[in-house]
Amino acid sequence: MSQSNTVDGYYLFSSSTAGIVARTITHPMDTIKTRLQIINTTAHRTSILKIIFPLSTLYRGLPVALTFSVPALSVYLSCYEWTKHTLSTRYKISRNSVTSHLFSGCAAEVAASTFFTPMEVMKNRLQTQQKGNTLWLAKSIFKTEGIRGFFKGYWMGLVVFVPHSMAYFVTYEKMKQWMDSNGSSTYFICSSVAGITSIILSTPLDIIKTRWQVSAADQGKVFRQGPLAIAKDMFMREGHLAFTRGLWARIIWGIPTTTISMTVFEVLKDNREKVSF
Repeated sequence: MSQSNTVDGYYLFSSSTAGIVARTITHPMDTIKTRLQIINTTAHRTSILKIIFPLSTLYRGLPVALTFSVPALSVYLSCYEWTKHTLSTRYKISRNSVTSHLFSGCAAEVAASTFFTPMEVMKNRLQTQQKGNTLWLAKSIFKTEGIRGFFKGYWMGLVVFVPHSMAYFVTYEKMKQWMDSNGSSTYFICSSVAGITSIILSTPLDIIKTRWQVSAADQGKVFRQGPLAIAKDMFMREGHLAFTRGLWARIIWGIPTTTISMTVFEVLKDNREKVSF
């Protein structure tokens, strides 16, 4: 295995650093996005203002997000690189092929979701509630829903984010080939286009997932019946616009997250031989 393809502590460190920087910068917009996704489309302007103010609440859930997102992103990027390498060396599938990007993106999402799901469950509830802290919430979830409560929406998350990751990496890698150059500007442009594409495709399912994860065990029959019942209820009560709520907030949050993460990761990977780690 060549040095540039090796997934080791260097890549884990760089992806972790990228994750911390990206999450800290974009968390307020993530909070706004999450709150927008769960409110009714007919909400009064006062409700909209409560989404943003007080500003101090926009960082609710950040400790949980950092605790889980750092290992999650490390697993995600490392698994993507490892899968591409394995497909290339063991099965002779070109690293630049669509097949490699699809399978690698899928594998990365499945592996990282074991970290992403508990993070999403706790982060989303902290972002949308005005009381309680991380420890209180963890105890509450365990008491009322058991250990399964932390993985609420795991399979729904895969339904949302496996296609998201596959679309992202196919677009990203093909854009890089088309631009035929390396460097931070190339990575920034490619990750931005790929991010917008994958976000638009996955937003409707992400809204359903978020509403399900935010709901408590006793929130009503519709929420106990699962995501399909939630989707039907959303359409009947709020119409088709309910499935696009928070799209722009998700784009504004998602683009910096993906561009920072991928640009830092790719630049450090390009300079692997110059750095002793």
